[in-house]
Amino acid sequence: MSELENSPITPDSSDAPETGVDTATPTPDAATASPAASAAEPQAVEAAAEAGAAGAEAAEGAAEAATSDTVAGEPAAKAAAPRAKKAGARPKGEKGDRKPRDKRHRPAGKSVDEFVQPTPEELALVPSEIVQTAIANQAYVEGKVIGWNQGGFHVVVDGITSFCPRSSMELGAPKEPAQYLDQSFLFRVLRVEEKGHRLVVSHAAVLRDERAHKTAETRAALTVGSTVTGKVISLTDFGAFVDLGGIEGLIHVSELKRTRVTHPNEVLKVGDDVTAKIIKLPKGGDRVSLSMKALEPDPWDGIAAQFANGSKFTGKVMRKSEFGWFVELAPGVEGLLHVSQLAPGMKAEDPKLAPGETLEGWVREVEPARRRISLALRETPQGNPWDGVESKYPEGAKVTGTVEKVEKFGAFILLEPGLTGLLPASEMGLPKGANVGRTYGVGKKVTLQVAQVDGRKKRISLTIEGKTLEGSKSDYQTFLKQSKKATGMGALAAALQRIQKTAD
Repeated sequence: MSELENSPITPDSSDAPETGVDTATPTPDAATASPAASAAEPQAVEAAAEAGAAGAEAAEGAAEAATSDTVAGEPAAKAAAPRAKKAGARPKGEKGDRKPRDKRHRPAGKSVDEFVQPTPEELALVPSEIVQTAIANQAYVEGKVIGWNQGGFHVVVDGITSFCPRSSMELGAPKEPAQYLDQSFLFRVLRVEEKGHRLVVSHAAVLRDERAHKTAETRAALTVGSTVTGKVISLTDFGAFVDLGGIEGLIHVSELKRTRVTHPNEVLKVGDDVTAKIIKLPKGGDRVSLSMKALEPDPWDGIAAQFANGSKFTGKVMRKSEFGWFVELAPGVEGLLHVSQLAPGMKAEDPKLAPGETLEGWVREVEPARRRISLALRETPQGNPWDGVESKYPEGAKVTGTVEKVEKFGAFILLEPGLTGLLPASEMGLPKGANVGRTYGVGKKVTLQVAQVDGRKKRISLTIEGKTLEGSKSDYQTFLKQSKKATGMGALAAALQRIQKTAD
């Protein structure tokens, strides 16, 4: 193991936080310096004395220079650095003008990876034409990590001692420092210090540029409707975030599958590779809207043939709403059972309507374009039941039906799917104040008589069985027939004849 690996390196003062008071206590490294370090001590003290004449800031620079010498392999300078700083420090409490720090070297409130343009004089003092050219063009330089301390990594760039802050080594959290030792990386020069003999560099800036370039390339290749692959990076209640290679995509929970999904973790987990379709590409942002279900077959294709009007269905109750229940008929296909389409006598609180229960009924109407299916728990006709209703239910005909609903004014009687007649309360033959619901309970089978039929208005009036239909349409038709037989002429001719006799 090398000497650099065995002995920790003191962080450079320019990379440590400023407290306003310099520390005068020597580090343990200074107290245990090797003989070689003691031999080199006078040189460091002399540098510190010169720095003291120029002020505390210059003394701090001398200490940093000593620390940099450590990186180059001179332990003596490492031991002498704390003493140099102490010699140039201003006594606590002493007043006087302090030389202001060059704001270009550490801009207040700016990112640590922000580039600071060196002056022409500083650039000219950099002892490497390669580095000078790279700084002038803001190009990358290659450097080798030779050590580290608590604040960051010590790097050699074409013979120039450099420092890369710990936060500037990776875009995220850096690895263990030992994994970088003796490794070469590309860096971007951020600042020139110590009259060109020290550089502050960043490897994260290179990675950030690479990611931005990759993001731009990826985004340029994306189009709405295209299929992309990515990796799930996080899950939330409303969807899954996917890395598409520098660009973030969102698969909303409603776009995960054709079937209903409550939470994305029912379908995906972090780290999964997914294939999805781009359904929206915002111009101003990097987040892309994706859909996995768009790549699945559409379950509504051919739905009209699968669930024809009037056909029977079997489905599972999914959830209840204000106006009815949603029933799953097939994966990705739900129908609505309206509250008005329950079986006669069935109430909304019926256990058969609880979510998860299986229902059987009839399809009332299918609208593929609107993705709607209306359901009923009472049989529905396949055609128009009112066609030819007068001949099918003539006045006076005896009929049998089921009590569907009871109101104060009468009872609705289901004669057949799609045909309901009304039995008025006045036609029930019950005493005044009697309980209609007790006599005509919902679901009860009753035998009645047709009183009147109006196919145009879709109305059927009923009465109790055996009641004489006085003044009804059938009575009038019977009267016309009898009149025609008696006179041998039509009713109109007979009337005209009577008018003529009166005139004479």
